[in-house]
Amino acid sequence: MTEVTLPRVRQVVTRALETGQIPGAVVMVSSEGTVAHRDARGVLEPGSGRRLRPDTIMWLASMTKAVCAAALLMLADDGKLDTGDPVSRYIPQFAAPGRVRVLRPGSPPPQPATPFGPPPDPLPVYDEVPAEREIRIRDLLTHTSGLQSIFRWNPEYRPPVAGETLAAHVPSLARVVRDFQPGSEWAYSNAAGFDVLARVAEVASGLGFDDLLRRRVSGPLDLRDFGFGLGRSGRAAPLDSRFADNPVPAGQEYFSGAAGLWASLADYLAFAEFLRDGRSRGARQLLSQEAVRQLTANQVGDLCSGLNGRPESKGIGFGYAVAVVTDAAAAGVPFSTGTFGWDGVATRRFWVDREAGVTLVMYVPDQQVQQDIEAAVADDLRP
Repeated sequence: MTEVTLPRVRQVVTRALETGQIPGAVVMVSSEGTVAHRDARGVLEPGSGRRLRPDTIMWLASMTKAVCAAALLMLADDGKLDTGDPVSRYIPQFAAPGRVRVLRPGSPPPQPATPFGPPPDPLPVYDEVPAEREIRIRDLLTHTSGLQSIFRWNPEYRPPVAGETLAAHVPSLARVVRDFQPGSEWAYSNAAGFDVLARVAEVASGLGFDDLLRRRVSGPLDLRDFGFGLGRSGRAAPLDSRFADNPVPAGQEYFSGAAGLWASLADYLAFAEFLRDGRSRGARQLLSQEAVRQLTANQVGDLCSGLNGRPESKGIGFGYAVAVVTDAAAAGVPFSTGTFGWDGVATRRFWVDREAGVTLVMYVPDQQVQQDIEAAVADDLRP
């Protein structure tokens, strides 16, 4: 179903569908605040009879993190927290002395492995040292806390289980041994870090995280297909069977700030546009300009090695929950320096290029096709 199209973008998607690179795609682009491209074609997965539509509701996965960051910064604007605060100010268990593991000299190097999956072979050997300081909110926002790094096996980390809430689960994360000293490295905390932040938001606001997002984000922005638990909607794309029993996408009792939200990509496009300047579509200022600047500025120097699912590259920094293009040429991204965005399970991705006035949101289950679409967007909208 296509309503508005950019010709080169449409050609890229058509070619990818015809050659079988992808079973389907949803691509939405705005230019200077006006929708320039709205295209949904194909199916969610090969053999599926479920056709994709512009209003298909999808699990956002890690694109949830940017929403969590925006809500936290709204609370900071209200004076209810500061990003420099120690997490222990809101979750007392994090005041206990933390532990950091250090690879023992002569140990086999760690191989990529999920934190809670089968142990890597050979098994690395670690020594433990005390944490030099507490974890701060800013560390979690920028993935520099050392807490639960993706692809680093850590048997002490336990994901949430059915029936748990943030209040029940998050304090247990304070006891997990950390992968490095806070602030010393960048490693993507795909699960734990932003769930801690969601619980901080609950404590600081006095609201459940789901209620907070309704009051401060989806309600004021008039996002009607945006929230927790929408996987039960008749317009929702079915979950991959790997996540069928996971309480995070279920979003019924556990309201994950890391990966719990669902939305139509049309609504996420409106949210991404909001991140451009902190204003609603009615021009109401919901997030201060200083908060927007902090969220979208590189906060980690050269610690970030690149984008999820793509080869390591220079020219990528990290703000609060989003990658930031610090050097477009070095990053190999066809957008302006200062562009920011992130992805979810390497299939959902958004970019906001403020200099060019362009916002792109897409579901495209192939990294190369994503990059081809990015280049086509830039070509179609280049002056």
